[in-house]
Amino acid sequence: MEDVHFPDWAQWLERAGLSDRQRQSWAIAVRWYLSFCQRGRGGVNHQTARDFIAWAQQSKSPEPWQLESWREALRWFFRTAKAAQASGAGESGPARETEPGLTVAEPNASGGLDPAMPAWKRAFLTTVRRRHYSYRTEQSYLVWLERFARFLGSQQLEERGADDIKVFLDHLAGDQRLSASSQRQALNAVVFLLREVFGKELGDFSDYRRAPVRTHVPTWLTRGEMESLLAQLAPGWALMAKVAFGGGLRLMELLRLRVKDVDLEQEIITVRGGKGGKDRLVPLAHSVVEPLRAHLGTMRAWHEADRRAGVAGVWLPEALARKYPRAGEEWPWFWVWPEKELTWDPRGNVRRRHHVSDRAFQRAIKEAARRAGLNKRVTPHVLRHSFASQMLDAGYDIRTVQELLGHKSVETTQIYTHLMRKPGIGVRSPVDLIR
Repeated sequence: MEDVHFPDWAQWLERAGLSDRQRQSWAIAVRWYLSFCQRGRGGVNHQTARDFIAWAQQSKSPEPWQLESWREALRWFFRTAKAAQASGAGESGPARETEPGLTVAEPNASGGLDPAMPAWKRAFLTTVRRRHYSYRTEQSYLVWLERFARFLGSQQLEERGADDIKVFLDHLAGDQRLSASSQRQALNAVVFLLREVFGKELGDFSDYRRAPVRTHVPTWLTRGEMESLLAQLAPGWALMAKVAFGGGLRLMELLRLRVKDVDLEQEIITVRGGKGGKDRLVPLAHSVVEPLRAHLGTMRAWHEADRRAGVAGVWLPEALARKYPRAGEEWPWFWVWPEKELTWDPRGNVRRRHHVSDRAFQRAIKEAARRAGLNKRVTPHVLRHSFASQMLDAGYDIRTVQELLGHKSVETTQIYTHLMRKPGIGVRSPVDLIR
């Protein structure tokens, strides 16, 4: 396999017309890949690129969007290297790298799927998009299906059946030591492909090796710790954290809030399409109403600037986009927390304004917790845990908290009762009785 020699890739990347954040992200991915080739004494070619992606996926357990970003960076690297060698002047048009193992779910120039994809991937994407699954679900399933294909050493997944799935699940539990939730995600992805896409009868999977289920006590913050955390956040991030904590919102529920879902007068937030596709009402803290009103005033100016510039409207679920094709351009549908820079919609192949990256908010919370000197692992979901724990500690009944959190079963909410004042919680340790 022919190796690629592209020593000037960094200079080409500077002229690629990308945002600063995307350029920095791609530069890190390319340097990481070249270091991987150097450590393994392998050439810079498509095979080592596939090996790098497989290694990173196994050892780093990346989020779907991270894996996609790494692949995007490597596709750019090989495509631009080829163009540079051919012309010495610039990129040769919009052609995309289509080597097996580097392609991901993206539209080609005509808006369809890349014909170089394996047959199973094209069939999967056609089905999952026709059923209007979320993009995050699509990418999560793809990660597991590609892992399934690597495990089997074959891209002919349409020929596989229940026995192959059971062997794969046993491998995840026994060899990979994955958690029960990860194993269930893998099962859901592979069963969807074989049953829903290829119409195979698979049985009930009652005899595969299950990963052990571990019960974890959630991490929560006390009132003092929450104050310390918020004090270390920049004003914009602090406002987001207060809204999330004040309503017990999940991370994506927070990021996907639209202007129409925030009622400043009644101090209520409507969570649309939460976990399980359910809507619910949660409180909006009185202390954040005026800061949020000011924030929305600034966002209104962003929205109007986008309209003057002819930017495509914000993303809408497919059914709504078909029924109300111009709704994405209207103010009520604008994101409460929009991203500063425009990005490419991975499905629509159009440049538009997306909401703030989940990774950016996670980094802000993590760094604030470090500066506050908190000795706990703090993530955005800890804000939700803290909301539930402090609500119960304040005396609200568990059914009320269940409804606010959007839990289907009260048993799920009962994990937070570790802070409720009841016999057995406030016992005095016998060590304190020793003189």
